[in-house]
Amino acid sequence: MDKIRVLIADDHAIVRQGIRSMLDSADEIEVVGEAEDSPSVLRLVRRLSPDVLLLDVRMPGSSGIQIAKLLRETAPKLNILMLSTYESDDYVVGAIEAGARGYLLKDITRDELLTAIRQAYEGHHLLGQAQLDKVLNHFQAQVHSQKKLSSSISDEEVQILKLMAEGCSNKQISERQFWSEITVKRKIQQIFKKLDVTDRAQAVAEAFRRGLI
Repeated sequence: MDKIRVLIADDHAIVRQGIRSMLDSADEIEVVGEAEDSPSVLRLVRRLSPDVLLLDVRMPGSSGIQIAKLLRETAPKLNILMLSTYESDDYVVGAIEAGARGYLLKDITRDELLTAIRQAYEGHHLLGQAQLDKVLNHFQAQVHSQKKLSSSISDEEVQILKLMAEGCSNKQISERQFWSEITVKRKIQQIFKKLDVTDRAQAVAEAFRRGLI
């Protein structure tokens, strides 16, 4: 069985040494090199053709996420596992958008790291539940925003739709929004036109269908 060729990329030598010590005793894994900054990552990936890259999210020069984006174009068969001390939404989502197979925290155990490398090598994605929630919430927010944009519904009109969904009358909406009832009626008619509906029930139903409320 061919060994899984791993490149370790981290700007701290002690971190690289710690990871190497965890991997050296694994029969099916071969650490082929270590990189300390973004130029050396790109150079060693090109020269060594590793199967899996363990990439620190915060590298000198270009960030790990920027490196991953570049490698997605220049080394599409490379499996990248992002390493980090931080579990921020921006890092997790950015890593997955950049093409990383997974996002691992540096307090990971040896067994967890070995499993992650094997699964990445086999083409699987690895995210814990909390990380998966971050990614899903991000893309759901994007879809929600895109749907709002595509229907030309403003934030103000979304608020009116929410009040309509609560069963508020024109008078109640006018009191909450500090508008005249005539203004409310005009705005609701504009919403009907944008959603291509003819009454309040249809408007609310269509708003739900499009993910507007």
